Amino acid sequence: MTKEYYGNGISGSLASPDFDRERMREIDPKETTRAFAFEAWINAPMPMVTLFKTLDVTRLRKVSSRKGMRFNMLMCWCIGRAASKVKEFYVLPVNGRLIQYDTLAVNTIVMNRDGGVSSCDVPFSNDLATFSDEYLRLTRHVAESCENHDRQHGDRHLGIGSI
Repeated sequence: MTKEYYGNGISGSLASPDFDRERMREIDPKETTRAFAFEAWINAPMPMVTLFKTLDVTRLRKVSSRKGMRFNMLMCWCIGRAASKVKEFYVLPVNGRLIQYDTLAVNTIVMNRDGGVSSCDVPFSNDLATFSDEYLRLTRHVAESCENHDRQHGDRHLGIGSI
């Protein structure tokens, strides 16, 4: 059984259909590869897993320098690209339900003009040029406005602010 919802992927509100353009669907956990994890973590106060991995980013650093691209943007794009190929990254428990998202957004932390930090969600695109343009536009706006840019469009968020 699939129910369609619209809403905020961060807070998990399942708002009315006129809330937003993009969709997220409630799915039956028993019909997915996430059944065991859903049962084990659904009542956890903050159901997340944190992974630590040491990566050799020497080649990525060279690409960044050679192409004049922001290193953090390239890291975000690589993580988004890897996650976009794993179907489980599109699924998240929200308010006791298992929700499947159609799109991903990469969350990063931006130093703002006041010396503080702000959150910025960048919609993921497989096209590096498109992602780079959005990353630069959104992070620049967040840095100047000192306001978080938390997408409210039903994206599944990948929190990678500490890379």
